Formats: sequence, C-alpha cells, structure tokens
Amino acid sequence: PFYDQASLVNQAVNTVSKALLEAFVLIVIVLMLFLVNLRATLLVLISVPISIGLALMAMAYWGVSANLMSLGGLAIAIGMMVDGSVVMMEHIFSHLTRPDAEHREYVKKKLAPGDEHPYDAAHDDHGMALRIQESAREVGRPVFFAVLIIIIVFAPLFSLEGVEGKLFQPMAISIVLAMLASLMVALIVVPALATYLFKTGVKYRESPVMRPLEKLYKRTLPMAQHNRKTVVSAALLLFVGSLVMVPFLGTEFVPELEEGTLNIRVTLAPSSSLDTALGVASKLEAQLLTFPEVQYATSRVGRPEIGGDPEPVSNVEIFVGLKPVEEWTSASNRQALQKLMEQKMSVHPGLLFSFSQPIATRVDELLSGVRAQLAIKLFGQDLDMLAKKGGEIEALVKRVDGTRGVAMEQIGGEAQLAIRPDRDALARYGIPVAQVMDLVSDAIGGRAAGQVINGNERYDINVRLGNEYRDSVESIRGLMLQSPSGAWVRLSDVAKVAIESGPPQIRRDDVQRRVVIQSNVEGRDMGGLVAELQQRIDSEIDLPTGYTVVFGGQFENQQRAQARLMIVVPLSLGLIFLLLYFAFGSIGQASLIMLNVPLALIGGIAALFISGQYLSVPGSIGFIALFGVAVLNGVVMVNAINQRVTDGADAERAAYEGALSRLRPVLMTASIAALGLIPMLLSHGVGSEVQRPLATVVVGGLFSSTALTLFVLPVLYEVFSRAKLAEQKRSA
Repeated sequence: PFYDQASLVNQAVNTVSKALLEAFVLIVIVLMLFLVNLRATLLVLISVPISIGLALMAMAYWGVSANLMSLGGLAIAIGMMVDGSVVMMEHIFSHLTRPDAEHREYVKKKLAPGDEHPYDAAHDDHGMALRIQESAREVGRPVFFAVLIIIIVFAPLFSLEGVEGKLFQPMAISIVLAMLASLMVALIVVPALATYLFKTGVKYRESPVMRPLEKLYKRTLPMAQHNRKTVVSAALLLFVGSLVMVPFLGTEFVPELEEGTLNIRVTLAPSSSLDTALGVASKLEAQLLTFPEVQYATSRVGRPEIGGDPEPVSNVEIFVGLKPVEEWTSASNRQALQKLMEQKMSVHPGLLFSFSQPIATRVDELLSGVRAQLAIKLFGQDLDMLAKKGGEIEALVKRVDGTRGVAMEQIGGEAQLAIRPDRDALARYGIPVAQVMDLVSDAIGGRAAGQVINGNERYDINVRLGNEYRDSVESIRGLMLQSPSGAWVRLSDVAKVAIESGPPQIRRDDVQRRVVIQSNVEGRDMGGLVAELQQRIDSEIDLPTGYTVVFGGQFENQQRAQARLMIVVPLSLGLIFLLLYFAFGSIGQASLIMLNVPLALIGGIAALFISGQYLSVPGSIGFIALFGVAVLNGVVMVNAINQRVTDGADAERAAYEGALSRLRPVLMTASIAALGLIPMLLSHGVGSEVQRPLATVVVGGLFSSTALTLFVLPVLYEVFSRAKLAEQKRSA
C-alpha cells in the first residue's frame, strides 16, 4: 500500500508510552521528596504497576484495544491511581512515626477506654500491625468515597455519542478500570504489605520540601482564619474573573492530529478524461517532490463504480508523506507548508485544491459527506438557485478570516449528451417516443443478446454499435429509425441531439436537494468562525423562501457533545453531592467539599486562556478529571478536621490542626496528579495534540484548587458545619 497507518499508530502509542514512563519517574521523585523513606515510596509505587496491569487485563477481557485514547486514559489516571494509596500510606506513616507515649494515649482513648493496662500481646508499645490497622481504619472510609467519586466523575463520558463517543469512551473505560484497581490496592494491598515492610518501625525524618511549606502554612492559615471575609472575597473575585475569560477562549471539537501525511484533493473539470487526469497527477507529484520536506507523493485518480465510495476521474487524490518536522527547512508548520505547495501547484489553471490529512479526511467525509472540517449545507428545490446562492455563500466564506480550502461542490459543468424528442415530427412519421429512446439506449448502452455457456460458467452477451457509429454527436444524429410505413428517418429529423452542461449528480439530505460549501479552519476557533458566518449569511445573503442553511461537520459534533455534557456533568456532580452527604451526614459539609469545583475551574480556565488553547471536548474531559481530584482533596481535608472535633477540639482549633495534618497528603495528591500529566503537556509527539488540552486544564486547575482548598475550606469549615456541630453537642 502507498499509505500505511501502522507507522502513525506506532508513533502515537510510543508517545503515550513515553509519557507514562516519564510520569512514573516524576511520581517517584515527588514521593521521595515528601515521604523521605524508600520503603514508603516503594509501597505507594506498587499501586501503579498493579493498577495498570489489572486495568490492561480487564481491557483485554472486554476487547478494548490499546490505542491512543485508551492508553491516554492510563496516562491521565497514573497520577490519580496513587491518590488513594498516598492518603493511606501518609496516614500509616504519620501513625508509625508517632512517639510511643502518643500512641499509648491513642490506644487508651480509642481502643481500650477505661483500661489502666491495655498493653497485652495485641497492644504493646511496638505493635506496628496495630498502628497500621488503626490508621487504615481511620482513612479507609474517606479513601473509598474519594476514589469512588473520581470514578463517578468520568461517568458522563459513557453518554457521548457518534464520533466523540468512539473517541473518548475507550479513555473512560481505561480510567475507570485503573481507578477500581487502585481502590483495591489502597484498601487491601497497601495496609497488608505495610505490616511486612515496617516491622522494625519507622524513624521520623523531616522532609526538606515540607519543612518550609509547613512553616509558611502555620503562619498564614491563622491569618486566613482571622480574615475570613477577605479570603472568601478573594476566592470569589478569582472565580468571577475566570468566568469573564470564558467568552474569549474559543471552542472547537477536537484539536487536529498531526498525522505526518498530507492528503491533497485535486478537482478537475467534470468533463476531464482519464488521460488528462493522469497527466495532471504526474506533473503535480513532480512539483511536490521538489520540496525537501516531502518523502513521497503518490496519487490515485478516481474510484471504481463498484466500490462503496465511487469517484469520477476528475477527482485526483494525492498522498504526500512528510519527513519529521525537525528536518523541515521551507516552513515551520504544516499550514505554512500547505500554502507553499498550493502556490507552486496553482500554475496549472482550472484546478481546485483541498488540503487535509488521510484520517481527518475520512472522518470529515463520514460526518458531513465532504472532506473538510466545516460543511455549510444550503437546502432548496431549484438547482439553478442552489448554484447561484451557493456561489454567493462561497464568496462570502472566502472573505472571512480563518477559512482555508473553501470550495462549493460541483453542481454543474458535466458534459452530457441530451436527446430531446420532437413530438410534432414524431407524430408526422407515426413513430412513438419509446422507439427513439430504445434506439439510443441500444446503440450507446447496448442490449443483452443471450449468454455464452462454458461448463458451469455463464457469460452475458451485450451488443451495441461500433465506436465509429457512436463516438460523436454527428454519428448519433445519423442513427436511423424505421417508421410504421417503412420509411427510414434520421434521428436528427425527429429529435434534437446536442452536448449540454448538467449536474454531475444531484445530492440530497433528508429527501431535500442541497449543495455544500466546504471549508477548513485555520488560525481561529471553530465556534467563533461559525458564529461569524451565521451572522454574515443572515445579514448579507438574501435567501428565497424555502431555502435554509445548516452547519455540519465537526461543528455539529462539537455542539452535540457539549449539549450532552451540559446535561450529564451536572447530574454526576449531583450524584457526588449525594455520596458526600451519605459519607459525612451533613448537607453543609457536602456543600463545603463541593466548593472545590468552582475553585478548580479558576485555574483550568486560566491555563487554557494563557496557553491560547481552545475549549474542546478533551478540555471538557480535563475539567471532569479535575473535579474528581479537587473533591478528593476536600474529602481528605474535611475528614481530618472532623476527627479533631470528635476528639474534643473546638471548630476553629480543629480546622487549624486538621488542615495542618492534611497538608502533606493534599500537596502530595495534587502534585502527583499534576506532575503525572506534565510529560503529556510538554510532549510534541504524534497524538499529543489531542491530550494537551486535557493536561493543561488539569495541571492549571490543580494549582488553583489546591492553593484555595488549603485556605478556603478551613476558613469556611465552621460556617458550613454549624448544623452538624450543634447536633454533636446535643448528642454529647
């Protein structure tokens, strides 16, 4: 084959595999810096290969292939996979590093209240298994709910339909499977292995990263608690500021995947012959090969009628293989190279060029029937009016910034042999119209005249006039008919025979005639371009009654996906709220944790705005992932504060101590989730374009949500927990 997708698939898989490996290395570094203990680091890291292995086994069982999106899901989840294990390990670690006197008091209060001598064989000073059991029991419930929340967060992806569903459901499946596996590891494997790894105890070592952060947090948190209105106002101001950025983001369906191959569609005049098309194709190939960026150029002229996608010989498709971008000298990117190629090939008059990429072309054609990102469909009844108004829309679209490869599908120009019977002349000779049509059909198309039998094989015999009697208009005009009276009459005496221009084909959607103006998008977002086109067509094009314009292609997918997510994401957030309510038994505390969602939005929106990326379906999925991690941190924080309240501390003191005790796990989970996506964010390999918006949103959102979680949640804890605190006082 002259075009093989295998190299593209291998490169895309290598890109994701490399990102996974780099993310794993970064996670190792973060764990070592925070835990300062090799055994604890190894214990957390075990969750990554086990979770990935179990997820891959489940994917193989259910027939989910290892592709760019499914492996990309594992790359996204690698930071979240260790979240449950990090929280579990950090809590175990804090228990094991307690002084024995503190542990003794803990045993007296929690495990053996009223017993003066609770230290039997099961409760001795050095009972490491007991301490691990105590710590695992304390955080087991919040870890379960936190990971379950992350799984629920990705449920909306299963509701996507069409192309977006095919693209992102494998990602959702791999993430959910990996998170389920990580939950089992966090609740079962980590505590079990900890009893073996920490038999000899753990010596407390202060983390060089945590030392300055704890000092800073101890100083700033009380200030925040005493200036509650200022903190809340600042968070609210940041949230409003992020919402102001949203209209300036721009929207698109999915970022263009750089395939490393160009697909150039060349349209000749409809009446062009095969020899003409072959000659043009060879000349264009030679011109393309003069570019140093080009590895090969191969063309295909037309497609056979017997296939599922027939094309006339006037359509030439050229596949251009490109060298790696690092070796390019004529241009710095694909768009600039396409412009240079179009300029060079435009020396041939009467040719229409449309640039795309092989896979993108097929997907676009599948979506809208045209090989471009955007399809503007004009519906109406009269072909001449469709051609006229379609031409006006085509001219308008070409004048709009951000359009490339604008073209209207051919609605005329096909050379057709037209034979129009003269009914008056036929009546004079007594010849029926059917006789004229039969003559033309038999002479040019042929008539079945029997079969040749060769054993078990049968071959039809078709008879028609020789070439010299049907290869010109004059020859056809000279065909003879016999009248009922026996007189012979020339065809030209009873019919008008001429070559006329007509439509190559009449296309319909939903039983309506239509013409399509196609365009690719360059240098701006799809949503903004369509909005401008809609406004200008409405104001500048005067459409007759019964004629309508519909926008299709990727824009249609984008609108469908966004509409679906706008319904399903709030539903999943509502389900998460219910889970939080069941976990904490308080509407106020569930609402407090859900505050992390708008706090996470701040950084995600700002990251997209600063990086100049558009809000796309991958970006929306990034927000979904971000909500899960942000809520997880809130669960860990509020649970720790509640424990201090249960131990007898007042709300303000409990918020301070609980927040301080959870500083390390919150920073660890956030930094691991963010750094796990840094390789994908910085990657420029094949397929990275699709994953980059997602990584950008998560990394940016984690910065804002973590910073604000550490201050806003402790500050507002008392406000949102008044009902629960009052109930605890009454029960006491």
